[in-house]
Amino acid sequence: MQSMHRQLGKIKPKGPDDAKVSVLLQDFTNVDEVLTSIVHTSRAWRDAWLSILALQLNAVTVFEEIYNPIVGATSEGHGHDAIMTPQTMLTKTKNLKEAYAELKADLLEELNLVDPRIIRPATEVLECIKPIKKTIKNRENKRIDYESYQDRVDKKRRQKRSEKEEAGLLKLEADMGKAADDFHYADDRLRESLPPVIAAAFSILPHILAAQILIQNTLLAQYYTTLHNYCTEEGFPSPAPPTQDIVGEWDSDFKRIQQDVESINTIARGKAIHAPMVLGDDSETRRGSSMSGLNLRNNLTARRSNTQSSLPSMSRLGGKLSAGASRLSPSGHNSGSPQAPEPQREYDEPEVERNNPSSHASTPSYAPAGPVRDYFQGQDSQSARNMSSAIAAKKKAPPPPPKRIQSSNEQWVTALYTFTGQESDDLAFEEGDRIKVIKKTDSTDDWWDGELRGVRGRFPANYVEL
Repeated sequence: MQSMHRQLGKIKPKGPDDAKVSVLLQDFTNVDEVLTSIVHTSRAWRDAWLSILALQLNAVTVFEEIYNPIVGATSEGHGHDAIMTPQTMLTKTKNLKEAYAELKADLLEELNLVDPRIIRPATEVLECIKPIKKTIKNRENKRIDYESYQDRVDKKRRQKRSEKEEAGLLKLEADMGKAADDFHYADDRLRESLPPVIAAAFSILPHILAAQILIQNTLLAQYYTTLHNYCTEEGFPSPAPPTQDIVGEWDSDFKRIQQDVESINTIARGKAIHAPMVLGDDSETRRGSSMSGLNLRNNLTARRSNTQSSLPSMSRLGGKLSAGASRLSPSGHNSGSPQAPEPQREYDEPEVERNNPSSHASTPSYAPAGPVRDYFQGQDSQSARNMSSAIAAKKKAPPPPPKRIQSSNEQWVTALYTFTGQESDDLAFEEGDRIKVIKKTDSTDDWWDGELRGVRGRFPANYVEL
Protein backbone atom coordinates (compact mmCIF):
# COMPACT_ATOMS: atom_id res chain seq x y z
CA MET A 1 0.00 0.00 0.00
CA GLN A 2 2.81 2.37 0.88
CA SER A 3 4.55 1.56 -2.40
CA MET A 4 1.40 2.47 -4.33
CA HIS A 5 1.14 5.78 -2.46
CA ARG A 6 4.74 6.52 -3.40
CA GLN A 7 4.10 5.78 -7.05
CA LEU A 8 1.14 8.15 -7.00
CA GLY A 9 3.26 10.73 -5.19
CA LYS A 10 5.78 10.71 -8.04
CA ILE A 11 3.03 11.75 -10.45
CA LYS A 12 1.90 14.68 -8.32
CA PRO A 13 3.73 18.00 -8.66
CA LYS A 14 6.60 18.35 -6.22
CA GLY A 15 6.48 20.88 -3.46
CA PRO A 16 9.18 23.49 -2.86
CA ASP A 17 12.53 21.78 -2.30
CA ASP A 18 15.80 22.94 -0.83
CA ALA A 19 17.67 24.91 -3.49
CA LYS A 20 21.11 23.56 -2.58
CA VAL A 21 19.94 19.96 -2.62
CA SER A 22 18.22 20.49 -5.97
CA VAL A 23 21.45 21.84 -7.49
CA LEU A 24 23.42 18.91 -6.09
CA LEU A 25 20.94 16.39 -7.48
CA GLN A 26 21.07 18.04 -10.92
CA ASP A 27 24.88 17.99 -10.90
CA PHE A 28 24.86 14.32 -9.93
CA THR A 29 22.46 13.52 -12.77
CA ASN A 30 24.68 15.40 -15.22
CA VAL A 31 27.87 13.59 -14.23
CA ASP A 32 26.10 10.22 -14.42
CA GLU A 33 24.79 10.98 -17.93
CA VAL A 34 28.18 12.27 -19.11
CA LEU A 35 30.07 9.19 -17.89
CA THR A 36 27.48 6.83 -19.36
CA SER A 37 27.70 8.63 -22.70
CA ILE A 38 31.51 8.43 -22.61
CA VAL A 39 31.40 4.66 -22.13
CA HIS A 40 28.93 4.06 -24.98
CA THR A 41 30.43 6.51 -27.49
CA SER A 42 34.01 5.37 -26.79
CA ARG A 43 33.05 1.78 -27.55
CA ALA A 44 31.33 2.85 -30.76
CA TRP A 45 34.37 4.97 -31.71
CA ARG A 46 36.76 2.08 -31.10
CA ASP A 47 34.58 -0.37 -33.04
CA ALA A 48 34.32 2.09 -35.94
CA TRP A 49 38.11 2.27 -36.22
CA LEU A 50 38.34 -1.52 -36.08
CA SER A 51 35.80 -1.74 -38.91
CA ILE A 52 37.77 0.78 -41.01
CA LEU A 53 41.00 -1.17 -40.61
CA ALA A 54 39.37 -4.49 -41.44
CA LEU A 55 37.43 -3.09 -44.41
CA GLN A 56 40.35 -1.37 -46.12
CA LEU A 57 42.61 -4.42 -45.76
CA ASN A 58 39.88 -6.72 -47.10
CA ALA A 59 39.26 -4.37 -50.04
CA VAL A 60 42.88 -4.22 -51.17
CA THR A 61 43.14 -8.01 -50.70
CA VAL A 62 40.23 -8.46 -53.12
CA PHE A 63 41.87 -6.10 -55.61
CA GLU A 64 45.05 -8.17 -55.45
CA GLU A 65 43.07 -11.34 -56.14
CA ILE A 66 41.32 -9.68 -59.11
CA TYR A 67 44.55 -8.41 -60.65
CA ASN A 68 46.47 -11.66 -60.21
CA PRO A 69 46.40 -14.03 -63.22
CA ILE A 70 43.75 -16.75 -63.14
CA VAL A 71 45.36 -20.06 -62.27
CA GLY A 72 44.92 -22.60 -65.08
CA ALA A 73 43.41 -20.13 -67.57
CA THR A 74 44.56 -20.44 -71.22
CA SER A 75 43.72 -18.52 -74.37
CA GLU A 76 43.22 -21.63 -76.52
CA GLY A 77 39.79 -21.80 -78.11
CA HIS A 78 38.67 -18.35 -76.98
CA GLY A 79 39.61 -16.46 -80.12
CA HIS A 80 41.74 -13.84 -78.37
CA ASP A 81 44.95 -13.60 -76.40
CA ALA A 82 44.66 -12.93 -72.67
CA ILE A 83 46.23 -9.65 -71.54
CA MET A 84 48.04 -9.88 -68.24
CA THR A 85 47.79 -7.14 -65.63
CA PRO A 86 50.86 -4.87 -65.83
CA GLN A 87 53.53 -5.75 -63.33
CA THR A 88 53.62 -2.18 -62.05
CA MET A 89 49.96 -2.38 -61.04
CA LEU A 90 50.52 -5.73 -59.34
CA THR A 91 53.46 -4.26 -57.44
CA LYS A 92 51.49 -1.19 -56.34
CA THR A 93 48.60 -3.34 -55.16
CA LYS A 94 50.91 -5.66 -53.25
CA ASN A 95 52.71 -2.74 -51.60
CA LEU A 96 49.38 -1.16 -50.64
CA LYS A 97 48.25 -4.42 -49.06
CA GLU A 98 51.47 -4.63 -47.06
CA ALA A 99 51.10 -1.00 -45.97
CA TYR A 100 47.52 -1.56 -44.82
CA ALA A 101 48.46 -4.76 -42.99
CA GLU A 102 51.27 -2.97 -41.16
CA LEU A 103 48.99 -0.01 -40.45
CA LYS A 104 46.32 -2.30 -39.00
CA ALA A 105 48.84 -3.96 -36.69
CA ASP A 106 50.14 -0.59 -35.45
CA LEU A 107 46.72 0.99 -34.94
CA LEU A 108 45.39 -2.06 -33.11
CA GLU A 109 47.97 -1.38 -30.40
CA GLU A 110 46.59 2.14 -30.00
CA LEU A 111 42.97 0.99 -30.09
CA ASN A 112 43.68 -1.50 -27.33
CA LEU A 113 44.42 1.52 -25.10
CA VAL A 114 40.86 2.82 -25.43
CA ASP A 115 39.56 0.32 -22.89
CA PRO A 116 42.11 0.82 -20.07
CA ARG A 117 42.45 4.60 -20.50
CA ILE A 118 38.89 5.70 -21.32
CA ILE A 119 36.20 3.03 -20.92
CA ARG A 120 37.46 1.33 -17.78
CA PRO A 121 38.04 4.52 -15.70
CA ALA A 122 34.59 5.85 -16.63
CA THR A 123 33.02 2.49 -15.78
CA GLU A 124 34.77 2.38 -12.41
CA VAL A 125 33.48 5.86 -11.54
CA LEU A 126 29.95 4.77 -12.47
CA GLU A 127 30.31 1.76 -10.16
CA CYS A 128 31.50 4.02 -7.34
CA ILE A 129 28.56 6.41 -7.58
CA LYS A 130 25.98 3.64 -7.90
CA PRO A 131 25.36 3.47 -4.08
CA ILE A 132 24.62 7.20 -4.14
CA LYS A 133 21.72 6.49 -6.49
CA LYS A 134 20.17 4.25 -3.85
CA THR A 135 20.55 7.00 -1.24
CA ILE A 136 18.88 9.50 -3.57
CA LYS A 137 16.02 7.08 -4.20
CA ASN A 138 15.47 6.60 -0.44
CA ARG A 139 15.49 10.36 0.05
CA GLU A 140 12.87 10.70 -2.71
CA ASN A 141 10.65 8.11 -0.99
CA LYS A 142 10.93 9.98 2.31
CA ARG A 143 9.98 13.22 0.56
CA ILE A 144 6.88 11.58 -0.91
CA ASP A 145 5.92 10.15 2.50
CA TYR A 146 6.34 13.54 4.16
CA GLU A 147 4.25 15.34 1.52
CA SER A 148 1.56 12.65 1.74
CA TYR A 149 1.26 13.10 5.52
CA GLN A 150 1.26 16.86 5.07
CA ASP A 151 -1.63 16.71 2.59
CA ARG A 152 -3.67 14.47 4.89
CA VAL A 153 -3.06 16.72 7.91
CA ASP A 154 -4.02 19.85 5.98
CA LYS A 155 -7.21 18.16 4.78
CA LYS A 156 -8.14 17.10 8.30
CA ARG A 157 -7.49 20.57 9.70
CA ARG A 158 -9.90 22.16 7.23
CA GLN A 159 -12.73 19.84 8.29
CA LYS A 160 -14.89 19.88 11.40
CA ARG A 161 -13.69 17.15 13.72
CA SER A 162 -15.15 15.08 16.48
CA GLU A 163 -13.14 13.98 19.51
CA LYS A 164 -12.24 10.72 17.79
CA GLU A 165 -11.17 12.54 14.62
CA GLU A 166 -9.19 14.97 16.77
CA ALA A 167 -7.25 12.07 18.20
CA GLY A 168 -6.66 10.77 14.65
CA LEU A 169 -5.37 14.21 13.65
CA LEU A 170 -2.91 14.21 16.53
CA LYS A 171 -1.62 10.81 15.42
CA LEU A 172 -1.26 12.05 11.82
CA GLU A 173 0.64 15.12 13.02
CA ALA A 174 2.98 12.87 14.99
CA ASP A 175 3.57 10.68 11.92
CA MET A 176 4.10 13.80 9.81
CA GLY A 177 6.70 15.06 12.27
CA LYS A 178 8.57 11.75 12.13
CA ALA A 179 8.43 11.74 8.29
CA ALA A 180 9.69 15.33 8.26
CA ASP A 181 12.63 14.39 10.51
CA ASP A 182 13.52 11.45 8.25
CA PHE A 183 13.30 13.62 5.13
CA HIS A 184 15.46 16.41 6.60
CA TYR A 185 18.00 13.84 7.79
CA ALA A 186 18.23 12.42 4.24
CA ASP A 187 18.71 15.95 2.91
CA ASP A 188 21.51 16.59 5.38
CA ARG A 189 23.26 13.38 4.33
CA LEU A 190 23.10 14.40 0.66
CA ARG A 191 24.47 17.86 1.47
CA GLU A 192 27.48 16.24 3.10
CA SER A 193 28.16 13.31 0.76
CA LEU A 194 27.28 14.59 -2.71
CA PRO A 195 29.73 17.53 -3.15
CA PRO A 196 32.97 15.50 -2.81
CA VAL A 197 31.57 12.69 -4.97
CA ILE A 198 30.50 15.09 -7.72
CA ALA A 199 33.82 16.95 -7.59
CA ALA A 200 35.80 13.70 -7.85
CA ALA A 201 33.66 12.46 -10.75
CA PHE A 202 34.02 15.70 -12.68
CA SER A 203 37.77 15.81 -12.01
CA ILE A 204 38.34 12.64 -14.04
CA LEU A 205 36.71 14.04 -17.17
CA PRO A 206 39.74 16.17 -18.29
CA HIS A 207 42.01 13.11 -18.01
CA ILE A 208 39.62 10.99 -20.08
CA LEU A 209 39.37 13.75 -22.68
CA ALA A 210 43.16 14.10 -22.83
CA ALA A 211 43.55 10.34 -23.36
CA GLN A 212 40.94 10.40 -26.13
CA ILE A 213 42.67 13.31 -27.89
CA LEU A 214 46.08 11.62 -27.60
CA ILE A 215 44.82 8.33 -29.04
CA GLN A 216 42.94 10.09 -31.85
CA ASN A 217 45.98 12.18 -32.82
CA THR A 218 48.18 9.08 -32.82
CA LEU A 219 45.72 7.19 -35.03
CA LEU A 220 45.45 10.03 -37.54
CA ALA A 221 49.22 10.66 -37.56
CA GLN A 222 50.09 7.03 -38.26
CA TYR A 223 47.33 6.79 -40.85
CA TYR A 224 48.54 9.91 -42.68
CA THR A 225 52.20 8.89 -42.47
CA THR A 226 51.54 5.44 -43.95
CA LEU A 227 49.48 6.76 -46.87
CA HIS A 228 51.90 9.63 -47.52
CA ASN A 229 54.90 7.29 -47.65
CA TYR A 230 53.05 4.93 -49.99
CA CYS A 231 52.05 7.77 -52.33
CA THR A 232 55.62 9.10 -52.35
CA GLU A 233 57.13 5.69 -53.15
CA GLU A 234 54.60 4.81 -55.86
CA GLY A 235 54.46 8.24 -57.51
CA PHE A 236 50.97 9.29 -56.42
CA PRO A 237 50.39 12.97 -55.57
CA SER A 238 50.29 13.76 -51.86
CA PRO A 239 48.15 15.59 -50.92
CA ALA A 240 45.56 14.39 -53.40
CA PRO A 241 44.48 16.63 -56.32
CA PRO A 242 41.05 18.32 -56.31
CA THR A 243 38.02 16.06 -56.44
CA GLN A 244 36.88 17.31 -59.85
CA ASP A 245 40.22 16.28 -61.38
CA ILE A 246 39.90 12.76 -59.97
CA VAL A 247 36.31 12.46 -61.19
CA GLY A 248 37.27 13.75 -64.64
CA GLU A 249 40.10 11.24 -65.01
CA TRP A 250 37.85 8.40 -63.88
CA ASP A 251 35.12 9.49 -66.28
CA SER A 252 37.50 9.52 -69.24
CA ASP A 253 38.64 5.97 -68.45
CA PHE A 254 35.06 4.84 -67.89
CA LYS A 255 33.91 6.16 -71.30
CA ARG A 256 36.49 4.00 -73.05
CA ILE A 257 35.42 0.91 -71.11
CA GLN A 258 31.77 1.78 -71.73
CA GLN A 259 32.31 1.82 -75.50
CA ASP A 260 34.06 -1.55 -75.36
CA VAL A 261 31.20 -3.08 -73.38
CA GLU A 262 28.55 -1.57 -75.65
CA SER A 263 30.25 -3.11 -78.68
CA ILE A 264 29.41 -6.63 -77.39
CA ASN A 265 26.44 -7.90 -79.41
CA THR A 266 24.91 -9.81 -76.51
CA ILE A 267 24.65 -6.61 -74.49
CA ALA A 268 23.77 -4.31 -77.39
CA ARG A 269 20.86 -6.51 -78.51
CA GLY A 270 19.72 -7.73 -75.10
CA LYS A 271 16.77 -6.67 -73.00
CA ALA A 272 18.90 -5.07 -70.29
CA ILE A 273 19.56 -2.04 -72.50
CA HIS A 274 15.89 -1.05 -72.16
CA ALA A 275 15.69 -1.47 -68.38
CA PRO A 276 16.60 1.46 -66.11
CA MET A 277 19.42 1.15 -63.63
CA VAL A 278 17.89 0.38 -60.23
CA LEU A 279 19.48 2.28 -57.33
CA GLY A 280 17.69 1.32 -54.13
CA ASP A 281 13.92 1.69 -53.81
CA ASP A 282 13.48 5.17 -55.32
CA SER A 283 10.73 4.68 -57.90
CA GLU A 284 11.13 8.22 -59.23
CA THR A 285 14.80 7.58 -59.93
CA ARG A 286 13.91 4.31 -61.67
CA ARG A 287 11.32 5.94 -63.90
CA GLY A 288 13.46 8.93 -64.85
CA SER A 289 16.79 7.18 -65.16
CA SER A 290 18.61 7.37 -68.47
CA MET A 291 20.88 4.50 -67.48
CA SER A 292 20.33 0.93 -68.50
CA GLY A 293 20.24 -2.10 -66.25
CA LEU A 294 23.97 -2.58 -66.83
CA ASN A 295 24.77 1.02 -65.88
CA LEU A 296 25.14 1.92 -69.57
CA ARG A 297 23.63 4.89 -71.34
CA ASN A 298 20.64 4.20 -73.55
CA ASN A 299 22.30 5.84 -76.56
CA LEU A 300 22.40 2.42 -78.20
CA THR A 301 18.67 2.81 -78.74
CA ALA A 302 19.31 5.96 -80.75
CA ARG A 303 21.78 4.13 -82.99
CA ARG A 304 19.05 1.64 -83.92
CA SER A 305 16.32 4.21 -84.48
CA ASN A 306 15.94 3.17 -88.11
CA THR A 307 15.24 -0.39 -87.08
CA GLN A 308 12.72 0.60 -84.42
CA SER A 309 10.93 3.06 -86.74
CA SER A 310 9.66 0.11 -88.78
CA LEU A 311 7.96 -1.35 -85.67
CA PRO A 312 5.11 1.00 -84.64
CA SER A 313 4.46 -0.70 -81.28
CA MET A 314 8.12 -1.09 -80.20
CA SER A 315 7.96 1.88 -77.78
CA ARG A 316 5.01 0.29 -76.00
CA LEU A 317 6.86 -3.01 -75.97
CA GLY A 318 9.93 -1.37 -74.40
CA GLY A 319 7.71 0.10 -71.69
CA LYS A 320 6.37 -3.36 -70.85
CA LEU A 321 9.90 -4.68 -70.61
CA SER A 322 10.96 -1.82 -68.35
CA ALA A 323 8.00 -2.36 -66.03
CA GLY A 324 8.33 -6.16 -65.87
CA ALA A 325 12.07 -6.63 -66.09
CA SER A 326 12.14 -8.56 -62.85
CA ARG A 327 9.65 -11.12 -64.18
CA LEU A 328 11.41 -11.82 -67.47
CA SER A 329 14.05 -14.48 -67.92
CA PRO A 330 17.14 -13.65 -70.05
CA SER A 331 16.60 -14.41 -73.71
CA GLY A 332 19.27 -15.16 -76.28
CA HIS A 333 19.35 -16.52 -79.83
CA ASN A 334 17.20 -19.49 -80.67
CA SER A 335 18.72 -22.87 -79.90
CA GLY A 336 18.06 -26.21 -81.55
CA SER A 337 15.55 -27.41 -78.91
CA PRO A 338 11.92 -26.32 -79.32
CA GLN A 339 10.57 -23.77 -76.83
CA ALA A 340 6.97 -23.18 -75.73
CA PRO A 341 6.07 -19.66 -76.90
CA GLU A 342 3.02 -19.00 -74.64
CA PRO A 343 4.79 -17.47 -71.58
CA GLN A 344 6.63 -14.89 -73.71
CA ARG A 345 4.24 -14.50 -76.64
CA GLU A 346 3.29 -11.02 -75.54
CA TYR A 347 6.92 -10.00 -75.83
CA ASP A 348 7.90 -12.03 -78.86
CA GLU A 349 5.79 -10.22 -81.44
CA PRO A 350 4.22 -6.74 -81.46
CA GLU A 351 0.47 -6.58 -81.94
CA VAL A 352 0.88 -5.07 -85.42
CA GLU A 353 2.84 -8.11 -86.56
CA ARG A 354 0.29 -10.54 -85.16
CA ASN A 355 -2.63 -8.78 -86.85
CA ASN A 356 -0.89 -7.86 -90.13
CA PRO A 357 1.16 -10.67 -91.72
CA SER A 358 2.65 -8.27 -94.30
CA SER A 359 4.52 -6.42 -91.57
CA HIS A 360 6.97 -9.34 -91.28
CA ALA A 361 8.73 -8.04 -94.33
CA SER A 362 10.07 -5.04 -92.41
CA THR A 363 11.09 -7.00 -89.32
CA PRO A 364 14.90 -7.27 -88.87
CA SER A 365 16.70 -10.54 -88.33
CA TYR A 366 16.88 -9.94 -84.56
CA ALA A 367 14.43 -8.73 -81.96
CA PRO A 368 15.94 -6.63 -79.17
CA ALA A 369 13.07 -7.36 -76.79
CA GLY A 370 12.60 -11.10 -77.36
CA PRO A 371 14.13 -14.30 -78.73
CA VAL A 372 14.72 -14.82 -82.46
CA ARG A 373 11.94 -16.81 -84.14
CA ASP A 374 12.52 -18.97 -87.23
CA TYR A 375 10.31 -20.82 -89.70
CA PHE A 376 10.29 -24.11 -87.76
CA GLN A 377 9.53 -22.71 -84.33
CA GLY A 378 5.85 -22.04 -85.06
CA GLN A 379 5.36 -25.50 -86.60
CA ASP A 380 7.09 -27.34 -83.76
CA SER A 381 5.36 -25.50 -80.93
CA GLN A 382 2.28 -27.77 -80.96
CA SER A 383 4.36 -30.96 -80.97
CA ALA A 384 6.52 -29.56 -78.18
CA ARG A 385 3.45 -28.90 -76.07
CA ASN A 386 2.12 -32.41 -76.72
CA MET A 387 5.47 -33.94 -75.81
CA SER A 388 5.67 -31.88 -72.60
CA SER A 389 2.16 -32.93 -71.53
CA ALA A 390 2.96 -36.61 -72.21
CA ILE A 391 6.15 -36.44 -70.15
CA ALA A 392 4.30 -34.69 -67.32
CA ALA A 393 1.58 -37.41 -67.33
CA LYS A 394 4.15 -40.24 -67.04
CA LYS A 395 6.32 -38.50 -64.48
CA LYS A 396 6.63 -40.52 -61.27
CA ALA A 397 6.24 -39.02 -57.86
CA PRO A 398 9.58 -37.91 -56.38
CA PRO A 399 10.98 -39.80 -53.39
CA PRO A 400 10.32 -38.25 -49.98
CA PRO A 401 13.08 -35.95 -48.75
CA PRO A 402 15.45 -37.32 -46.11
CA LYS A 403 14.58 -36.55 -42.52
CA ARG A 404 16.35 -33.64 -40.98
CA ILE A 405 18.92 -34.35 -38.36
CA GLN A 406 18.19 -32.26 -35.35
CA SER A 407 20.81 -29.60 -35.00
CA SER A 408 22.67 -29.31 -31.75
CA ASN A 409 22.23 -26.36 -29.46
CA GLU A 410 25.89 -25.49 -29.68
CA GLN A 411 26.68 -21.98 -30.88
CA TRP A 412 29.99 -20.95 -32.41
CA VAL A 413 31.48 -17.54 -33.17
CA THR A 414 34.42 -16.45 -35.29
CA ALA A 415 37.09 -14.12 -33.92
CA LEU A 416 37.40 -10.84 -35.82
CA TYR A 417 40.49 -9.64 -33.95
CA THR A 418 43.25 -11.04 -31.80
CA PHE A 419 42.64 -10.96 -28.04
CA THR A 420 45.58 -11.73 -25.75
CA GLY A 421 43.60 -11.61 -22.51
CA GLN A 422 43.76 -9.12 -19.68
CA GLU A 423 43.17 -11.33 -16.65
CA SER A 424 43.77 -14.94 -15.69
CA ASP A 425 40.22 -16.06 -16.46
CA ASP A 426 40.15 -14.43 -19.93
CA LEU A 427 40.06 -16.62 -23.05
CA ALA A 428 42.86 -15.66 -25.46
CA PHE A 429 42.41 -16.27 -29.18
CA GLU A 430 43.75 -15.31 -32.59
CA GLU A 431 41.92 -13.69 -35.48
CA GLY A 432 39.90 -16.31 -37.36
CA ASP A 433 39.58 -18.81 -34.47
CA ARG A 434 36.18 -20.49 -34.01
CA ILE A 435 35.05 -20.28 -30.39
CA LYS A 436 32.32 -22.38 -28.79
CA VAL A 437 29.91 -20.16 -26.84
CA ILE A 438 29.02 -21.52 -23.40
CA LYS A 439 27.19 -18.54 -21.95
CA LYS A 440 26.18 -15.30 -23.65
CA THR A 441 24.03 -12.23 -23.14
CA ASP A 442 21.85 -10.24 -25.53
CA SER A 443 24.41 -7.41 -25.77
CA THR A 444 27.61 -7.43 -27.84
CA ASP A 445 29.09 -4.83 -25.46
CA ASP A 446 29.47 -7.50 -22.79
CA TRP A 447 31.74 -10.43 -21.89
CA TRP A 448 30.70 -13.95 -22.90
CA ASP A 449 31.93 -17.34 -21.71
CA GLY A 450 33.45 -19.62 -24.32
CA GLU A 451 35.74 -22.57 -24.97
CA LEU A 452 38.67 -22.83 -27.41
CA ARG A 453 40.86 -25.90 -27.78
CA GLY A 454 39.69 -27.27 -24.42
CA VAL A 455 40.33 -24.00 -22.54
CA ARG A 456 37.41 -22.09 -21.07
CA GLY A 457 37.30 -18.40 -20.21
CA ARG A 458 35.64 -15.05 -20.78
CA PHE A 459 36.06 -12.95 -23.92
CA PRO A 460 34.70 -9.61 -25.23
CA ALA A 461 31.65 -10.17 -27.45
CA ASN A 462 32.49 -7.28 -29.79
CA TYR A 463 35.69 -9.09 -30.86
CA VAL A 464 33.73 -11.89 -32.56
CA GLU A 465 30.88 -12.40 -35.00
CA LEU A 466 28.16 -15.05 -35.05
